[in-house]
Amino acid sequence: MTSTSSPSGNPSGRDEWAGSDEPGPDEVIPGRWDRRRRDVGIIVWISFLAACAGTFVIFAVLDPEALNEAWVLPWEMGRKLAYSLGFLFLFGVGFIASALTVFMIRTGPRRGHYRGRGRRPAPEIKPDAANKLDLDPEEWP
Repeated sequence: MTSTSSPSGNPSGRDEWAGSDEPGPDEVIPGRWDRRRRDVGIIVWISFLAACAGTFVIFAVLDPEALNEAWVLPWEMGRKLAYSLGFLFLFGVGFIASALTVFMIRTGPRRGHYRGRGRRPAPEIKPDAANKLDLDPEEWP
């Protein structure tokens, strides 16, 4: 019977320099989605929930049959079509908003930015006399 161990004699098959049993950034964990799939899933789920809530609120106030009276196109819009179009419109708006949010989070400042690391130095504050060189001190408001 052969043993599967690393050259350093570690029976787990991992080298000692590898550190903990945590997977590395390039290692794929079976059953887990990568970052892009998770982002798409989050975007679609948040959009769906926002569209559901928005459709509920809008059609609690507006009656789709009353919209037919204000409709200027020659064809009549039924209840199901009004509910579907309203949901799809709100889903699209929620999708765009969620996608922009995920994009801004993923491309935002690096870690440590909120602690002051990576920021530009604070601007130098000069006295009023240095800022108003074209006015005489008597003309200042």
